[in-house]
Amino acid sequence: MRTWVFRVLAGAGVAGVIAAVVVMWVSWKGDVDPAGATIGLASLIVAAVSLWQSRTGPRPSSPAVDPADVLAVDPPEQGDRSQVSDSAGSAGLPSPAAAAPAYPPAVPATTDRRALPNAATLTVPAGLPGLPRPPAAVFLGRRQVLTRLRKTLTTTPKTPGKPPAARPAGSAGVEPVVITQAAVYGLGGIGKSELALQYAAGHRDAYRLVWWIEADSPAQIQTSLAGLTRAICAGADSVAAAAATVEEATDWALAWLAAHPGWLLVFDNVEDSGDLHPYLGRLTGGHVLITTRRDTGWRDLGCTPISLEVLDPEPAQRLLTRMIIQAHPTRPPGRGAPAHKAGPAESAELAGLAEDLGFLPLALTQAAAFIARTPGMNVTTYRALLRDNPGKAHAAAPPGGDGERVIAQVWTITRTRIAAQNPLAPRLLALLACYAPDQLPITVLHHLPDADELQIGQALGLLASYSMITISPDSGTGSDAVSVHRLIQAVTLNDLPGHERQTVHTRAADLLTAELPEDPDVIGSWPAYRRLLAHARAALPPRSPAMSQVIDYLYASGDYATAKTLQHQRYQAQLDHHGPEHPDTLFAQADLASYTGMAGDVAGARDQFAA
Repeated sequence: MRTWVFRVLAGAGVAGVIAAVVVMWVSWKGDVDPAGATIGLASLIVAAVSLWQSRTGPRPSSPAVDPADVLAVDPPEQGDRSQVSDSAGSAGLPSPAAAAPAYPPAVPATTDRRALPNAATLTVPAGLPGLPRPPAAVFLGRRQVLTRLRKTLTTTPKTPGKPPAARPAGSAGVEPVVITQAAVYGLGGIGKSELALQYAAGHRDAYRLVWWIEADSPAQIQTSLAGLTRAICAGADSVAAAAATVEEATDWALAWLAAHPGWLLVFDNVEDSGDLHPYLGRLTGGHVLITTRRDTGWRDLGCTPISLEVLDPEPAQRLLTRMIIQAHPTRPPGRGAPAHKAGPAESAELAGLAEDLGFLPLALTQAAAFIARTPGMNVTTYRALLRDNPGKAHAAAPPGGDGERVIAQVWTITRTRIAAQNPLAPRLLALLACYAPDQLPITVLHHLPDADELQIGQALGLLASYSMITISPDSGTGSDAVSVHRLIQAVTLNDLPGHERQTVHTRAADLLTAELPEDPDVIGSWPAYRRLLAHARAALPPRSPAMSQVIDYLYASGDYATAKTLQHQRYQAQLDHHGPEHPDTLFAQADLASYTGMAGDVAGARDQFAA
């Protein structure tokens, strides 16, 4: 029935849509039961709205397509009681076989948008941060890797018979006509992102621009590159940058990078090397640093893979010593030992603790923070706690390997202490585990109904003091943002009972919903939606009204590809919950077809409309 509805409406034209709905509904209503009537009416409305959107909304940059071709459906079977009688044609409806007008050409979401400036003419604004947070103050045992990384990025291929090109100002060490790439790989918690931060901060003066790209998914890569456009387009150009679609802003950023050699891009936490294919081939004249857990596929992209291993025993012990002993210079580190320096007995305990934790930097940092922060705690006692709670630690560890298990051991001990000092702190950490790992605006947490901003700030400060979270300025708001390591998120959620985990997810979604601006169609709300997009994808249920708001923002801002992805999840959730003929499912299917077409997949849109 629904397939023929789409075909009739396709031939009706925009002016005939309402007439088609009325005529078909009048023809059918005597032949269906009440339950079927509801479904039938919903089908008609979905079809009408979908056709109207396809005729009036922005279209992808593709050749004109006949709506009847896009909807390509079979005629109703003989004897189908739902078909319209021949008299329907005399009610002013064109014949379904009549040629329909082609789709209008692509139009922008807002017709009065300014054009983006010429990428070649803009320079980097002064003070552009480019990095998500400052590097750690204590960073040991990675000098050789940093040296190798620098050498890899600054050793450029030589073309026989050609002299090296001159380097532009502000691009020391960067060959302007080539790109050099390095992929640092290793297990979670080993310090890949911190290594990249240390390199980028330490060599910032050697680059015209340093820009950090969250690369967990293709959508996040696009969003980060679009963010570069908005960061560069300051002043009067900021209006055009804010109104640009994600695709337009991404293309502009790539054009700017091509015109201004001497930059460093950091693609952090790449899951699939194929996600970088659309970009690396278009980049020239700079350095690309990739962090990833995957160790394959990088040479095929022209990247030099660099393995990052756990710390050697000596720097691991020094890291513990620096964080525990020197954090409290007046505190005796061990019996008979002077301040600022561990005695032989405690040195042996420190070496043993480093080995207990597998020399994993994240685990070492958190264990040291716990010992330094806890009155009466010393290394010997902490090691005993690790040995006494292996069952709890193993139960808390998510699947993955030794790194996850070690972090679970550390977290099992730290959680008890934190909860005793401030019961709100572990609650906040559980909520933070539901969002994307990086840069959650603290204002999201301010919507908690049973805690004020001061209490939340104190609890977050406690978590930061134990190295469970990182607090850094949010350049978009002037406030602060919170980041949590992915391993800590996984261990935190895995340690919660199932019913409690669901409660936490629900509360996290409610807090984020309260933070979303009310009108996603207004350009002024888009910066807030951009900052919250990754967290919305992580925390919001697909069927929620808040996710519908996020998808509306993506549509309004021209990010049709991401809108299609999220709408597909929404449609699947409606289908699983309601079944195929429920109005909510039908509306979700129609929207999915619409976004699919806008994203440039005409064949996919046709199949979804005709399903």
